[in-house]
Amino acid sequence: MQREINLERFITLRYADPICAIDLTDKYLLYGTMLGTAACYLINQKKLITLSETQDEHISGVKIQENKDNQRDNKFFVCVGDEKMFIYNSINENDNEIPKYSEIKNYDNENDHFQKCEKCFTMLKNDYLVRTFIEFPIDTKTDSSFYDTPISIKNINNLSEEKKATIRTTNYCVPFDFDGKNYIFIDFLEEKKRDLKIYNFDDNNLRTIEIYKFKEMGHISLLKILKNDLIFLVRKYNICEIRDLDFNLKRYFNYSGNEILAFDVMYTDENDFETLKIIVVDLNCNVILYNYKTNKEEYLFNLYDLKIEQVIKDQRFFSMGYPYYIKMSKQYLAISSDYGCLLIQHSPF
Repeated sequence: MQREINLERFITLRYADPICAIDLTDKYLLYGTMLGTAACYLINQKKLITLSETQDEHISGVKIQENKDNQRDNKFFVCVGDEKMFIYNSINENDNEIPKYSEIKNYDNENDHFQKCEKCFTMLKNDYLVRTFIEFPIDTKTDSSFYDTPISIKNINNLSEEKKATIRTTNYCVPFDFDGKNYIFIDFLEEKKRDLKIYNFDDNNLRTIEIYKFKEMGHISLLKILKNDLIFLVRKYNICEIRDLDFNLKRYFNYSGNEILAFDVMYTDENDFETLKIIVVDLNCNVILYNYKTNKEEYLFNLYDLKIEQVIKDQRFFSMGYPYYIKMSKQYLAISSDYGCLLIQHSPF
């Protein structure tokens, strides 16, 4: 089946100010950049609204919460580094100035922020603000060592409540995801030894998977917790796999494809895991859709095939080596690139 793919808009970014956080619905595209720009594109009105020009820290996360019954109750969350969060309660096409917002500080005082900022790895995952205070190595020659590492979890719908835990991680710890109860990260030990670890906040249990014992596992670049106690990962830069929490392989795709730069997951029916779709974009600008129910991957299009100005194509899309992002809604795709963000309309998946 030939899918209809149309470029809705190419949003130009400042030079050397890449997107580092993005969210998407059928009505809004919300993104933030390394220099602290935050902007919301109103898809139906074809209007881009700037929420923040610059900040002292990068935009570490953004989140759109839509209220289907009352648009005035929509919320837009913009997390600035580990320091604070802006909450916009309404964004509409009539706003000629930056919309009104509330500001939530993540620390009790600036001295506390100053003491912890350099150690803090911040993620906005699902409805949760996750901060991990890692003893990062001083330089590349620093040996891997274990530390008691504090973790803070706040539900953005009730920021006054905070879950805290302290677990043993290395100074080469890389956090990946949090789904409301499971926190998943990789500890780099010595040489090629790495442990994938899952900490469950409900029972305070830390599960360790010694992934170096799996033959030819290779580098794990992307990782996400799925429903039904499954995880999605990208290893060796291009191999996409779905595994259970015991690391047994369940599904795979793109074994012979190109390096995967970014991915997103969506359930077309939130109550049916079988409706899981995974979309990826690779280094050669191919966009591929994986259907869990049929266990098939589908080539959708290449960015160079879009009807877009030649000058944009000539700049290339992924030549600067930034982290890149792709987001999927039922009607749209958003893909970040070196110089802009592509908003693409698609036929239903």
